[in-house]
Amino acid sequence: VILKHCRETHCHYCLNELPADTIPCISCSLPLYCSQHCQVQAGGPIHIPDTTVGSNFKPTLECIPEHKHECQGVHWPAILPSDVVLAGRVVVKTMEQKGQFTDVPNLSETLIVILLSQIRVNSIAVVRMRSNTNDSYDQQDWFQNFSFGEAEAASSVEQVRVGQALYKAASLFNHSCLPNIHAYFMSRTLLLRTTEFVSGGCALELSYGPQVGQWDCKDRLRFLEEEYFFRCWCCGCSEVNESDLVISGFCCVNPNCSGVVLDNLVANCEKQKPKVPETISNKSHLQVHELKDIDIKKVAQISLGQTQSSCHVDSGYCLKCGSYCNFASRSKEVKKAWTDFRRYARSTYVLPIACSLLDRLQDSIASKDTCSTNLPDALRSLGLLRSILHAYNKGIAEAEDILAKAFCFIGDFEPARDHCKASIEILVKLYGPNHIAIGYELAKLASIQLALGDCTAVYNINRLSAIFSTYYGPHAGIIFPYLLVLERERSRIIQ
Repeated sequence: VILKHCRETHCHYCLNELPADTIPCISCSLPLYCSQHCQVQAGGPIHIPDTTVGSNFKPTLECIPEHKHECQGVHWPAILPSDVVLAGRVVVKTMEQKGQFTDVPNLSETLIVILLSQIRVNSIAVVRMRSNTNDSYDQQDWFQNFSFGEAEAASSVEQVRVGQALYKAASLFNHSCLPNIHAYFMSRTLLLRTTEFVSGGCALELSYGPQVGQWDCKDRLRFLEEEYFFRCWCCGCSEVNESDLVISGFCCVNPNCSGVVLDNLVANCEKQKPKVPETISNKSHLQVHELKDIDIKKVAQISLGQTQSSCHVDSGYCLKCGSYCNFASRSKEVKKAWTDFRRYARSTYVLPIACSLLDRLQDSIASKDTCSTNLPDALRSLGLLRSILHAYNKGIAEAEDILAKAFCFIGDFEPARDHCKASIEILVKLYGPNHIAIGYELAKLASIQLALGDCTAVYNINRLSAIFSTYYGPHAGIIFPYLLVLERERSRIIQ
């Protein structure tokens, strides 16, 4: 079922973006479709592909009158919550399969509650990738404009929820905050790909939303408990990992110490992790049993030689050298720095996506001249943040990313490249080097390097092509069309 905020922008059947000439339902005119094919499929006997795995798939065809029972009169999908609409379609599908469409079964209140609860937990959000290069003009035209400082950087990419659906096979997969499979959509069809080697007999796990590197452990646990009603015990939430220690951490007051200082909430969450691995990694799948060795002293001093059920973590104290950090004074400094950065974001040409990185502020767009005059203030704020937050705190990566966008807009690509690299360096520590989030950032870095005539762009295009191939297989160019532009530029440089 399509979500309400997408009813005017996406096809109600295939969930792709609507063209200028839309086709409404013949009877009620309420749903909008991108083609006559979708209109016919939704209004009468239709074909719904079930969950598939891999690129060479043959969808299972089922005959379901998806819109037929909702047509005419009050159009319930426009009024009722998506969960309720899906429940109604499940009931209709069941009756159609049993040949009892005219005999409505007597559903008790208990069964309805159970059905709605299962739909909320087992349904999957249908998403589309949205980029600031997915506008009406050609991708190559965008690159030419970007090279002359007349367009924004390319990798402002985000997943946009457009629908909600039930997939029988996909609902059987368990969640992990360090998933080893990736889900994506081609029209209504859900495809799943492994993103790493998985030993035979080991579980395949996908993410229900939050992942290690995206949020810290306490926020992931809270989200999963509120949305899916379970306490996550995946390896990312039960083992100490580098990402969770530094993603929101403070730097040590000792300038020669690379340790991390945790606030009280994060420290309490880390104390509750029942298992400390022999080595610590930011990509530690229990299924594969291959943990990358890192020097944990670079981020914390944790006793791993003793037999214990949890690590030694104290809030306000450096986990490496034990120095005390006065959180009260440091929090005020961080708040002031973020306030300055928010003021800068409001007075520069930064996409709403970039503003959302700073508390999702939606601000007006000012002039290009205003942007250049405020850059020194923003750079000072970044310096202040770096003196307080840990070097791998995600907030610093977000600030570096905003500065990269700002420098791109005024056509000053060298500092833009430097800030973009700094952001990616942090994100690699949080996500790992081959995560899809790194691929999106590499697309922006490669664009900046190409604008500078920097031949090292070839290396980064190769990296992001490999990442996108891992996550999207042969559909990478369809999911992210700008990838084809970058690959053409790479071929031109090599020649």
